Amino acid sequence: MTADPTTNPSATHRVWTIARIQNTLTSPVLIRRFLLDISHAPDHQVMNVFTAWQRVAASIEANASGATTTAEHGEPSTGHRNCNSDHERG
Repeated sequence: MTADPTTNPSATHRVWTIARIQNTLTSPVLIRRFLLDISHAPDHQVMNVFTAWQRVAASIEANASGATTTAEHGEPSTGHRNCNSDHERG
């Protein structure tokens, strides 16, 4: 038997829904594109479209939580360059 997401908040967090994907996307352009893709997909492609956008949202969510964890520890995020390095070279 699966957990009822309405009574188990931790289960709700793990369940991917259209609303969760929409809320996770970080820009209005991505949100519009997701909603257009999901609403215009032929019935046999809806789950493929959903799964593709779920991966995008999961990646955004993972990167956001990684950035939060890094910021909490006061460590610089990897992949960011020092903006002044180009100016210092001259």
